Amino acid sequence: MAKQAALICGNDEYLVTSHSREWVDAVCPVEEQALSLEVVEGKAATIDEAIYALDGVLAALRTVGLFGGKKVVWLRDATFLKHAVIMKNAKVKGLLASLGSDLKGGLTLEQYLLVSGPGVDRRSAFYKGIKDVVDWQEYDLPERDYKVRPIALQRATQRLREAEFSMDAGCVDRLVDRVGFDTRQLFNELDKLMLYKGAERQISIADVDAIVSATGEAVIWDFTDAVAERKLGDALRIFRRLLFQKESAIRLVIAMESLFSDLLHFREYADAGWVRLEDQRIQWAADPQADAFFAQLHSDPRKMHWYRASKLLGQAMLHSVKRLDACRRLTLETHEQMISSGSVPHELMMETLLARVCGRREKRVS
Repeated sequence: MAKQAALICGNDEYLVTSHSREWVDAVCPVEEQALSLEVVEGKAATIDEAIYALDGVLAALRTVGLFGGKKVVWLRDATFLKHAVIMKNAKVKGLLASLGSDLKGGLTLEQYLLVSGPGVDRRSAFYKGIKDVVDWQEYDLPERDYKVRPIALQRATQRLREAEFSMDAGCVDRLVDRVGFDTRQLFNELDKLMLYKGAERQISIADVDAIVSATGEAVIWDFTDAVAERKLGDALRIFRRLLFQKESAIRLVIAMESLFSDLLHFREYADAGWVRLEDQRIQWAADPQADAFFAQLHSDPRKMHWYRASKLLGQAMLHSVKRLDACRRLTLETHEQMISSGSVPHELMMETLLARVCGRREKRVS
C-alpha cells in the first residue's frame, strides 16, 4: 500500500507524469476525484508564483474533504523545488518548513499529498526533512548519450514486445536515431507506427522512415550521414531543410567539425588494428596498447553504443586519413571565416564547404 505522501521526480517527464497519475489513481479512484482531488499547479518561474503554489498546498491540506471524506492534494510539476534562487527565499523556506512539519507530524487517514516535478534541491532543509517520510520515486535519464541510448532502446523494445509486434534488424536503432531519447516522444511515435501497421505485426526500416517523424536532432544526424558518405545532393537538400526550420548554419558547421574529428579517430583506430567491422557490427580488439590509450581519453569510444560506433567506423573506412584530416581542417577554416567575416552569407559558405568536402576528387580537399 502506498504511503500517504509521495514525491515523484526526475528529468524523464513522461515517466514522472505517468507514475504520478498511477499514484493518484491508486489512492483516489477516478470516480472519486471530482470531489476528493485538488490539483495545485507548481510550475513557477518566480518567487511569488512559488509562494502562491505553496500557500495553495497548505490551505488544501488543512481543509477537510467535502462531506468530511478523503482529501488528496497534488502539487503538480513543482519546478521551483530545483531552482536555487527561489529555494533560498525566506518566505519560500518558511512555507516549505511548514509543509515538512505537517508531513513529519503525520497526515490523517483521509489525507494524501503528492508532489511531482523535475527534482528537489537535495541540499535544502525541506528535502532532508521529508526524504524518510514520503514515498520517494525518481526517474532520471543519464546525461551522456552513450548511457541513455541503451535505455531508450530497451524501453522501445519492451513496448513493442508487450504489444506483440516484431521489428526487423536495425529498426529499433533507426527509430531511436530519428526520435531521440525523450520517452514521451519515443512512445508517441511507436504508437503511431503500430497503429499504421495494424494487424501486420512486423515492422521494417522502411516503415520507420515512412511514418516516424524525425526530430531536429535526428535531421542533423541525417545531414552528417550524407556528408560522411559524400552524398552531395542529399547533404544540400537536408541543409536547406534545416535552414527552413531556423537551424543555425554555425551549429551545422560545428556538427561537421565533430563528425570529421570522430571519423578521423575511427580511421586511425582501424589502421592501428584496434577495431574492425564484422558483419556490419563493430568489434574492438583486446590490445593492451589500445587499453592504455583509451584510458587517458575523456570519453572512451568503446563505451559508445555499438550501432552508432559501427556506423562511424563504416563511414570512416570510405576515406583515407589524409582526406579526413583535410576535410576537418577545411571545416575549421570555414567556421573561423563565419565568425570573422560579415560580408559573405553563412549559407553560401556552407554550400561551398559541402561542395568541396563531398566532392569525388581528393584534390578538392587536399
